[in-house]
Amino acid sequence: MYNNYMRVGDWVRIIAGSVRGRKLKTPSGRLTRPTLDRTRESVFNILAATSLRGASVLDVFAGTGALGLEALSRGAVSCVFIDQATQELLRKNIEVCGFDAQCEVIAGPARRALARLQGRQFQFIFADPPYNKNLVNNTIAFIYQYKLLAFGGLLLMEHSKEEPIDDNPLYEIIREKAYGKDTRISFIRYRREGA
Repeated sequence: MYNNYMRVGDWVRIIAGSVRGRKLKTPSGRLTRPTLDRTRESVFNILAATSLRGASVLDVFAGTGALGLEALSRGAVSCVFIDQATQELLRKNIEVCGFDAQCEVIAGPARRALARLQGRQFQFIFADPPYNKNLVNNTIAFIYQYKLLAFGGLLLMEHSKEEPIDDNPLYEIIREKAYGKDTRISFIRYRREGA
């Protein structure tokens, strides 16, 4: 989540939908790695075949909230944001977009926050853990342990190419796309026979 892809104080913008062009602030006082505009645009172009209309969304390691807010702008009805460090920034960005009534922010470590959501399901889950911290496969495991992904839904995991996703009988990677030298986004769903 934090490295040198952006300068402190740079803006991130919503690319399309009802609040297109709205600027989101990044955390001050440190370097951040929000998903770049062009990467988000590519991801949401891929998702265009799967409608976000009416979807419930979960944004884990949310940072600025750009992924979840982009989904809301494009027709999702609700989003839960999880982040240990940026909850106040998330609330400000949610307010700037006018999505207060559709959002919930949970502060704290991802595992504890995901456990709190047990019993709820989401059609789309975005997860963007800090790179190379052994969080990728653990986060996927917790999402499946707590049954947070709705059947037929998609988990989009942004990760370093140095952290491949483990094989698992419960889920499958249906697509993986490289962005730049290091970033991968894996599109994951339940295996048909394993759900």
